[in-house]
Amino acid sequence: MCRPNEAMRVKLSTLEQAPAPGKGAAVRSEDGRVLALFNVGGEYFACEDRCPHMDSPIHDGTIHRGIVTCLWHMWQFDIKSGACLLNERIKLAQFPTSVEDGAIYAELPDVRTGPES
Repeated sequence: MCRPNEAMRVKLSTLEQAPAPGKGAAVRSEDGRVLALFNVGGEYFACEDRCPHMDSPIHDGTIHRGIVTCLWHMWQFDIKSGACLLNERIKLAQFPTSVEDGAIYAELPDVRTGPES
């Protein structure tokens, strides 16, 4: 069985397919999860692709100085930390990223069940 809270490294995108600086994109990880991937000055950040306010997609929000603004109701989040600027108790789930061999990877919670493969 998988251990609780164990992370697994999954590929999100190639660098060629990654969003341009100052942009976000919805990406499907190689294990099927949909996340938001942001490029802030050449640094990549991954988070859940839903605004906690009304479940709208966050990847298409506007980005200014490292802050993404949800297009539905203008809620704002720090891309690097996930912190909501309008309510300190709310936060986007963030996932550490790395770049290796032309690809962007994220450390995601392991959601597999059953015996280990």
